[in-house]
Amino acid sequence: MKKLLFRADGTTQTGLGHIMRSLALADMLGDSFDRRFAIQNPSDAVLKLLAKQNMPVVTLQSGEMAELLTQVSTEDVVVLDGYQFDETFQRAVREKAHKLVFIDDLMQGPQVADVVINHAGDVTATEYQTEPYTTLLLGANYALVNPAFVQKTQPKDGENKAFVNMGGADLHNVSHRVVDLLLSINPGLRITVALGAANPHADTFADFPKDNVSVQQNLSAKQMARVIGGSGLSVVAASTIAYEVATISRPMIIIQTADNQSRMVSFMRDRHLVVGALTLPIDAEKLALAVKKSRLTPSVFKQRIVFDGKATTRYQQVFSQLCA
Repeated sequence: MKKLLFRADGTTQTGLGHIMRSLALADMLGDSFDRRFAIQNPSDAVLKLLAKQNMPVVTLQSGEMAELLTQVSTEDVVVLDGYQFDETFQRAVREKAHKLVFIDDLMQGPQVADVVINHAGDVTATEYQTEPYTTLLLGANYALVNPAFVQKTQPKDGENKAFVNMGGADLHNVSHRVVDLLLSINPGLRITVALGAANPHADTFADFPKDNVSVQQNLSAKQMARVIGGSGLSVVAASTIAYEVATISRPMIIIQTADNQSRMVSFMRDRHLVVGALTLPIDAEKLALAVKKSRLTPSVFKQRIVFDGKATTRYQQVFSQLCA
């Protein structure tokens, strides 16, 4: 009985954060689990993303609880990731499923799931109101990072290479602004821009020199890890991608692109895991200063301490027990 049903949504407008976190967890658990996703009206881009990872998708016509319950069996461990799954929704799913897991980052209201996951680095159990049976998996020890991201040695030719990613959708095309500023700081820099499956802005990068800027879209986790590993600097959104860079261990600048990223920014900055933490609109002088700091690597050694690479093993143990 190792059946997992992941319920998450994502669009160009809302971003793909919930889907990407759930997908990372699914990949960490591996083929020994029967994994499938339930997504409301998934776009072609989302379907291609899941197909690339060999994840079956159940298409839901609505976000209504009743429709999801028709897909839930008593053998399923259901994983919910989304802001719409309130206490009432969770209780109904838990009553029908074998077990319930909730991936959270808001810490609001009573938590009734069997397991609650929040990989924010500075969150504590005292911030949660839980049931006696609830297990909390909190902090960087439970970072939802695809197992393709592993620690790599610094590249010999990486000093003049940078990696840029501002999330799966990047609605406001922050990536373009970042590339523009990086080239003004270092005109010889070679930049790889990774655009998510839901990003509609690929055409806007045509005005950059092709010798300097390479735009990649719909990269697999392995491809993304390879690009990050070959770069001496990463400039990324203050989201799960920042944890992925830190797991590989690279000098990094993070940019807060959404309100719910504030705790991530505080954690990464206060633990000295980044060389710069910026907000929108991007301050060009602060970015330039952070780029200069990237040649020093104390943040890389701190990353290796916080992200120990054992999260996959921890999750496999937890979910094997849940499915028993």
